[in-house]
Amino acid sequence: MTPILPRPADDVFRHTSTALGKIDLYGPRGLTMVTFDEIEAMALLLAALGVVPTIPGHPTPTTLFVPVERHVK
Repeated sequence: MTPILPRPADDVFRHTSTALGKIDLYGPRGLTMVTFDEIEAMALLLAALGVVPTIPGHPTPTTLFVPVERHVK
């Protein structure tokens, strides 16, 4: 099943790539340069890739990654 993102995939990829570029180029200082849109895009991409969230105040899930099913046509 293809994950449904609340914004276009190319937008998610572009914002994620830009954030990663800032962090890669500037290291810890780059973390302070990442925008809200870039953080949201990274979170959306992680969720779409199957990373399981840990809800605040709850124990860490036993499984932190659920592989995304691939559909071949």
